[in-house]
Amino acid sequence: HPTKGFLPNMIQPPATTAAPSLQQPSSYTPSAISFLNKSSHPIACSFHILFKGLGFLIYMMGSKFMEDIMVTVICILLLAADFWVVKNITGRLLVGLRWWNKVDPVTGMTNWMFESAASNSQNSNARNNSFDSRFFWSVLYLTPVLWSLCFLSAMFWFEFQCFVTLSCALVLSVSNVYGYYKCSADQREKLKQWMDSGAELGVRAMVRNG
Repeated sequence: HPTKGFLPNMIQPPATTAAPSLQQPSSYTPSAISFLNKSSHPIACSFHILFKGLGFLIYMMGSKFMEDIMVTVICILLLAADFWVVKNITGRLLVGLRWWNKVDPVTGMTNWMFESAASNSQNSNARNNSFDSRFFWSVLYLTPVLWSLCFLSAMFWFEFQCFVTLSCALVLSVSNVYGYYKCSADQREKLKQWMDSGAELGVRAMVRNG
């Protein structure tokens, strides 16, 4: 009968479907988190750029949402918070350095103090983390360069209302650069080598052209 081959197919039990499995944790890790996994102090690295980034974002975009005076006030508060965090926390944790100044109560003179962690001190392995060191110094040096470009742009376009914010940004960022540069003998040696190599390349170029 022509239906004999058809009926068995009609009455076959439906195919079983696998029960939904519990969702497995994703192996995907956001790039920012995986980037900071190399650090011994990922939270300190995050705060090393947090207030800088917020200050720059408010400076660039804040005028679209608020008055210029509010942009200036918020930027200065963020820059002051960044200065304090870098000076007192991230430098000590990421590179084992710190600097401060104190006023002599007798003479009234300001004394600058620069301190570097001893190589055999406790937690020296964390302090010597190469990623933390590169991250700290790269962000520290890049910050005044970025604000300097903004300052030059403001001068070119005659945006005088930005000068207060940019002046504060430059003074605070350069102060941290100077303080940590004075703390680190390694950085002074690297700068000396860079200047020596630059001078040597300049002399060679002059000899070739001559």
